[in-house]
Amino acid sequence: MENLKLVDKNLKILNDDVKVSSLTGYASIDKPQKKWYKWEEYKDLEPNYTNIYDYFFEVAKDYDWPLLEYYGRKYTLNDIKEEVDDKIKKLTAMGIKPNDTVSFIFLDVPEAIFFGLALAKMGAISNSMKFDESPENIAYKTRLADSKYTFIQEVPFIVDNVIKSLEIGNPSREIITVPVTEEMPKVAVLNMLYEESKNNGLKDKSPFKTLREMQKVFAQTLAEKKGLKERLAVRPNFISYSEWKKKYKGDAMDTITGGALNTCYIIYTGGTTGTSKGVELTNKNLIASAHSFLHSDMDFDKGKTSMNILPPSISYYFNATYNLLCSGVKVNLISKFTPSEYPSLIKKNRPNIFMAGPILLKEIVKADILDDTSFMTVPISGGDKLDLVEEREFNDYVKAHGGDAIVRQGYGMTECSAAATYINRKASLLGSIGIPLMYVDVAIFDYVEYKDFDASKLEEKKYHEVGEICISGPTIMKGYRKDSEATNQVLRLHKDGKIWLHTEDLGYMDEEGRVFHCGRAKRMLTRSGEKVWPSSIENTVKMDQNVADCCCVKLKDEVEREVPVCHIILKDNVDNKEEVIENLDKKIEMALGTICVPKYYVITDNIPITPANNKVDFMKLENTDILDTNNYSINGKIITEKVKRKVLN
Repeated sequence: MENLKLVDKNLKILNDDVKVSSLTGYASIDKPQKKWYKWEEYKDLEPNYTNIYDYFFEVAKDYDWPLLEYYGRKYTLNDIKEEVDDKIKKLTAMGIKPNDTVSFIFLDVPEAIFFGLALAKMGAISNSMKFDESPENIAYKTRLADSKYTFIQEVPFIVDNVIKSLEIGNPSREIITVPVTEEMPKVAVLNMLYEESKNNGLKDKSPFKTLREMQKVFAQTLAEKKGLKERLAVRPNFISYSEWKKKYKGDAMDTITGGALNTCYIIYTGGTTGTSKGVELTNKNLIASAHSFLHSDMDFDKGKTSMNILPPSISYYFNATYNLLCSGVKVNLISKFTPSEYPSLIKKNRPNIFMAGPILLKEIVKADILDDTSFMTVPISGGDKLDLVEEREFNDYVKAHGGDAIVRQGYGMTECSAAATYINRKASLLGSIGIPLMYVDVAIFDYVEYKDFDASKLEEKKYHEVGEICISGPTIMKGYRKDSEATNQVLRLHKDGKIWLHTEDLGYMDEEGRVFHCGRAKRMLTRSGEKVWPSSIENTVKMDQNVADCCCVKLKDEVEREVPVCHIILKDNVDNKEEVIENLDKKIEMALGTICVPKYYVITDNIPITPANNKVDFMKLENTDILDTNNYSINGKIITEKVKRKVLN
């Protein structure tokens, strides 16, 4: 505990003055975050808990500006309603009934929004899967959802994986392939074909000038698309989107009224700690989340613009699309990009609001192509923890280029409809992952490592005491699809009579309602009987001028039980590694105490990233045998690889 108190003290010093209020000491009672909101005005402002279709068109009825954009095509509220109602008519003609499930493998395209709203209004469910799902996962998730129909993006590798999934248990009777370009203006389609042609090896990178040149440029790309259509033509359960629109015509709309407690989406967990679980989110969950965006003073103001690159298979997608649309923010959808292209997209589109992870924010700073950052008002970081150094570097970059925005960290998980906390401008404090949203409760409780425990006996932690971050309120999921045992492990009834979601994340809250993240519970290590948080060590190490990046993990030890090991990337100009490591030891001891000084430092060229969600893969580092002298050289506490291997990528 002592090392976390020291970190907390250092954060206060970094952030200047921190006010202290006279409170009971328990966040679930005090709700200290209320000072940052118009609490008395908003606290009893209940939304109309119906379905997400009805809620959206009710709160957006006076928005008379384009709300959605896709590569230059703009949609007003009336345009969106026409698109959604058209989907309802066709889905009705298909025979979709309440509680039926339709699966989707989509990129960030407008159809993902239209179909989601349509199915919710019909009392049916969207089963949303990642675009890079394996055939085995597609088969598993369509079976779990009892899905008879699947809409997929007309992309070769997606099509091929779906074909393979049918051979191993995908129950879908009909697969509808939807082009990425379906809703694009023609000029955007031509530009996309041109970009694909360049990726296919086109040497001439200049824009096409003549019709003949254009035909030559597109030949290979179009041939590939034709080959895909020929492969699909021999499969009777696959039909094109254009064929689907002709096949299912009608004017009837089989819709429901209400439906707040109906599941409207199944979104899947990452599966990094086991089998991916299907999270059932209800209309009420998503409406409560959108309502919190409307009334949490996060600067999601009507008329602002945003840019979304998040795929519809993750829960934060709803924060970046549905919630912002309900707030009157125009959402610009980007279906394809690479991290290195992200800064150019920001420069081109100049969004006031954008949600990104630490990797993309670092790309913006590294690329350094923004002459002016004054357009930014709410840059948001989520999905993974943005450390103190990265947070300050991004804020400094924005300020140096004419802007006054600060990165807003958020925190949440799929099981609570994505974000549970965001930091608003007034409450901003370096290192904080935000304050609870207006209609969400966050509190810190004792952490119990084993699964079978009596949650009614758990004690809430006081301010600045570390424990498990727990979340309660109307955004909490209905449960895991067909897995009541797993549901009952994370949704627990406490002695206050509330159901709390147990996150297995460790953290603390301060007297102002701010939440601070200390790391995953499974990352915490016990050294000679004392608890050590690797994230605290990482924050200290990354502040050193000689360090480019690092990741701290635990290693089993015969004497101390577990010890911290720091995998570290040094900057190119570092000559004396021994001196750098010696100085790091001193800094860590001074900031956190001797117990946090790593037993070993592993000098490496890169830190592994998980392919599923681009987070640091600390499990891979923990499972790396750094004491294997066949592959590593050990010099005191400094370990280096004998041969640089690409396995860490």
